[in-house]
Amino acid sequence: MKEFKELILGGVTIPYYAAAAVFCFLAIILSMYIGSRKRNVQSQSTPELFSWSFLIWDNAKRIVVGMILMFLFFRFAVPAIGRQLSMEVAFGIGCFLSMGLDQAIGFLKQKFDLLQMDREKFKSNP
Repeated sequence: MKEFKELILGGVTIPYYAAAAVFCFLAIILSMYIGSRKRNVQSQSTPELFSWSFLIWDNAKRIVVGMILMFLFFRFAVPAIGRQLSMEVAFGIGCFLSMGLDQAIGFLKQKFDLLQMDREKFKSNP
């Protein structure tokens, strides 16, 4: 079991990954919040008033994907570049992933009407 843990974590401790995940998560949320300030309040896919719960639930898949990618970046950084990444890099990765995913998902939403959220459905499920 110890060898399995070593292979998964790559010699880095769980608290190290947890701390990096916190910084990455904060960057993702901050980036999404900043992006939400530019939203179209007349759109049926957004609430009339800003809602943290809507922001989190509407972007849950993006947040999870970002966190998985952050883990993979950190896990394979040591073999790839020969050193561990820092907490500053975790924050940067979160910002980069969030902004990059924002652009890609925005394109998919616009082009294929995917991942749309309906304001009325959200109101009925508080």
